Amino acid sequence: MAKAQTTAQTAAALATPPGATPAETVRINWREALPTLSSASLTLREPVAADAVSLLTALPEDALAQIVADPPAASVAGIELLIEQLQAGRRAGTVACWVIVPAETGVAVGILGVRAMDHTCSMVEGFAVTAEEFRGTSLFQTAGRLVLGCLFGPMAVHRAEFRIDVRNGRANGALRKLGATQEGLLRRARAADGEYHDQVLWAIVATDWNDIRSVRTSSVH
Repeated sequence: MAKAQTTAQTAAALATPPGATPAETVRINWREALPTLSSASLTLREPVAADAVSLLTALPEDALAQIVADPPAASVAGIELLIEQLQAGRRAGTVACWVIVPAETGVAVGILGVRAMDHTCSMVEGFAVTAEEFRGTSLFQTAGRLVLGCLFGPMAVHRAEFRIDVRNGRANGALRKLGATQEGLLRRARAADGEYHDQVLWAIVATDWNDIRSVRTSSVH
């Protein structure tokens, strides 16, 4: 019953009109239960152990290292362990993570989430790993908008940061389309394949997101 109430509250919060003040937005205790987010094309929900096989099949070899600093082995058992760690992180208020489940397949094809940058989780760092065929697609854009709407609405996040490899044109383009602001270049900030690579620093703050929602709503009407 509590989970059903949380989902209903989240749906109401995500429907809050653009420009609504924080007091008008329904808040949720996401540490108890992460809300399920959905659209006509996909569902975002907390990962469970049963997702391990599909995630192992869908994700690239370096995916786990993009989620946690000390990743488990890239195996079914390793991903099950990772899911346990992510669930523990949610209960502790340090991680919120969803799997991306397209309506046409019904299985998890990616992971999208945030890590807390402060003790209140008002500032977060985002991460995302998906199957190759879904990168840079409308499915990824839809998932991004759902998560950002939840972060800046019922989860009361103030700022979300994203650090993207400068060579990853699709991911950088996706963040630009979502309305993120490029704030700088982090020189040789990511180690991969025995080398250090530059990262682009992107950010969205709550007021930016309210403005983006207002513009999109105005363009529809």
